[in-house]
Amino acid sequence: MKMRLFSLLMVVCFVLAACLPLPPPVEAPPPAASTLPPVEPTLPATEIPTEETHSSEQSHSAEESHTHTDVLDVTRLALGDGRTSSAPQRGYVFSCSTRFDGPQAQGTGAWMNGDGTWDLTKKISVDGAVTWPHSFDVRVQGSERVFTGNDLPNHITGTFPVSPSDDAYAIDRNPNSIRAQQVSFSIPVFPTLAAQPTCVGGEVGFMLSGVVLFSAFDAAGGDAVAREVQDGCDGHPQESGFYHYHSLSRCQEDGAAGHSELMGYAFDGFGIYGYYGEDGREVTNADLDECHGHIHEIFWEGQSEEMYHYHATREFPYVVGCFRGTPSVRGLTTPGGTGQPQTGTGPTTGQGQQPPQEAIIACSGLSAGVACTVNTPNGALTGTCQQPPNLQQLACVPAGGPPP
Repeated sequence: MKMRLFSLLMVVCFVLAACLPLPPPVEAPPPAASTLPPVEPTLPATEIPTEETHSSEQSHSAEESHTHTDVLDVTRLALGDGRTSSAPQRGYVFSCSTRFDGPQAQGTGAWMNGDGTWDLTKKISVDGAVTWPHSFDVRVQGSERVFTGNDLPNHITGTFPVSPSDDAYAIDRNPNSIRAQQVSFSIPVFPTLAAQPTCVGGEVGFMLSGVVLFSAFDAAGGDAVAREVQDGCDGHPQESGFYHYHSLSRCQEDGAAGHSELMGYAFDGFGIYGYYGEDGREVTNADLDECHGHIHEIFWEGQSEEMYHYHATREFPYVVGCFRGTPSVRGLTTPGGTGQPQTGTGPTTGQGQQPPQEAIIACSGLSAGVACTVNTPNGALTGTCQQPPNLQQLACVPAGGPPP
């Protein structure tokens, strides 16, 4: 009897389970918030934007990031022909020389717009892809930054002299050959601002590619970047074989996405940086002072420094318009090629000698033949402004001429 009752109870329970609706499913509680960052898909290296921000050319803050933004219209850049000044002036070269009578390009390129502007995108380059035995070293020794090298670049160059079969030959028949040099000079590791800016001669600095940097002018006082034809790395040789730039070389890579990297040094010791400022925006003349630089925090010798520095721009005067510090070097292309400043107490300018800085400054803004005076430790020397051999700037030469 008990067995029948149990069987009947089981049948009733089965029928009820089949007829009644199922209870709603129980939802699982949401997972706890993860403390790990979300995993992002991995992209090829070429597709990942490289964004860095300023603390300097070598150290960037993770709090801000900026990509490079160009603002200049490079199809209508103003020509810098004759834009020399007798005092520091933005957009000009404060030149120690007031006379430019050297050779210039033989023709006018199709990149000239005919209205005082030129088109960078249409400018041609010297043909060729020549490699060189590059040698360059820069190191800190005490308070000095010491440079040694051969002035041969760490990149390819065009073929010089320019071949008659080269399109560049119709515009600029550069007859010079690139030659190895003996370069040795030093500048201060921690330069200081001078009381007054100093005029520049034909050379203004040295780049980390191992190449000397010239001013914005050609030997005739024209805009060298616009008028002359350089190779694909923006360089060419002068008469003694020094390969040089007049602007930032496109073959010097600026790997930073925010503030540009350090590209070289001016002869007063201050750094030369690329085209972009703290926010990654292209720098123009309006952003810089009369010497083509400005002051803000950069990373210098392992520490953050509120420090003056120069910037390259795509508009004249391209890199250094005057020296904001005191130059330790005036030229590397004079005989001897060491770049060391001339010693002595007076403004002597004998054959093959580099005149002292004081002699050059004494004739800044003056014309040839004008009387000048230089104060030396031995007293004041009077003379006339003359152009010494192998130099492009005037210097105060004492009465009776330079010593033999």
